[in-house]
Order: sequence, then structure tokens, then C-alpha cells
Amino acid sequence: MKIRTIKYKAPHTLMLCLLLSLISCKKKDLLYQELPGIYINKELMTGSRDSVSYSFAEKENNRLLDTIFIPVRVSGAPASVNRTVPLVVNPTTSTAISGQHYTILNTVVDAGAYTARVPVVLKRTADLKNNQVRIYLKIDANNEFPQLITNTKTPNTTNGNPLNIYTNVFLIKLSDQILKPDTWDLSGSWFKYFFGAYSAVKFKFIIDVTGRSVWPPYARYGENAPTSSQMDIYYSKMVTALYEYEVKNGPMLDENGNQVTFPKL
Repeated sequence: MKIRTIKYKAPHTLMLCLLLSLISCKKKDLLYQELPGIYINKELMTGSRDSVSYSFAEKENNRLLDTIFIPVRVSGAPASVNRTVPLVVNPTTSTAISGQHYTILNTVVDAGAYTARVPVVLKRTADLKNNQVRIYLKIDANNEFPQLITNTKTPNTTNGNPLNIYTNVFLIKLSDQILKPDTWDLSGSWFKYFFGAYSAVKFKFIIDVTGRSVWPPYARYGENAPTSSQMDIYYSKMVTALYEYEVKNGPMLDENGNQVTFPKL
């Protein structure tokens, strides 16, 4: 009687199954990683990269509309078609009213492109004279950008760690009142260097004397920013104007009862 020997091949079968499973997981990981996303590109922003204060009181009296452009960047490969940017307002945290205080214009990332700029149109309304409203912008996922990105890291590093980590939200604080520029007290600011400590009374005085209602971040960066020579002239005008005011009226007091002064340069 012959005894039939059966070779046990289970280990090979098991290894094959494990290998196929591993390949399948890797493919799923690759598919997950390749999902396109989009984020607010805060590397292109100056001053505070999480928010901006905008006041129509600093602009011309006849200006009723203005536009802030929000830069966005695609994560992943470019597409062969235009894709809609899903920049929206968070209704839970925002106090501004769509259509009344602002309008977000529909924007696409062009085919083959990685970047776009979304126009947010700001509107001057009577209630902004007494109130500041807030527009909290965020990126939602959509069919064209299904990967929701919550944080981005700056390419600049310190000791191998990202220099900055940014959230994928942005706040616009809108009013028609004299408000402190976000960059007044930041390092390198010409506001602080030439004009000293901030107060609303002082800033309104600066706007009236210099005739300059539109100030860029840090009073030195961006389009139509003043040169250092222009700032020297502004400084001289302010010192002279304050002296003339004090001769006629005595010390100028700000909204907190403090005397308005300018630093000695």
C-alpha cells in the first residue's frame, strides 16, 4: 500500500497573501497622498499672517468698496481643467453679513496652475462707524479638492523644525473707525520707530497732517510704501505740527488722557 505524501504549502501561500496585502495598502496610501487639497498661502502675506484689520476711516472719504486678495496654493499635482477655490466664511464665528459687508468672488485655479488669488470685496456701510465686524475665512473640501488641509508648515526651519505652522483660516476685521494697524508694534515697524506709542488720537493726527490715509504693513512694505526719506519728512511734519498745536492749545491728550508725543530721533 502506497502512502501518498502531501506537501504543505501554506507558508508560501501565507507569504503571498501578506505580500499582496502590503502592496494593496501601499497603493491605498499612495492614492490617499495624491488626493488634491488647497490651502491659504500665508507665506505670501506680510504683517500678521492670521488676520488683518481694515478700516475705511483710513481711506478716502468717497471710497465705498475695496478688495483684499487671499492667496491660495494647491497641494498635489496640477490639473488639466480649471478648479473652483472653496474659500468660504465660517458662519459660526463671523459677525459680518454676506452681501452687506463683503462678497467673496468666485475664483478658480487655472488648468496647469498651482496658485490663485481670491478677491474678497469689502463694503463701506453706516454701521461700521460704530462697530467692527469679523469675517472668518476658511477652506472647505469639495469634489475638486477633497483633501482637507488643516495646517501648513513654513519651508524655513530652525534646527530642523518648521519656523512657523499656519492654520488654514484667516480673519478680516472690518470697520470704519480709526484702528491700530496690526504691524504697529512688530519688530522692524516704521510706525513704532518714527511715531512711537500708538493711540487713536495720534494716528488720526498723523493721517490729517501727512495727508496719507493708506498705510502699508509696517509702514514700509508693499505697493506705494513710503521710503525712509519720506518717513523722515513725515516725522518732521508731525513734530512741527504738534509743537504748533501745543502753542495754541496746550498738550494734546489722547483717548486715554495721555499726552501725545513723538520719539526723539
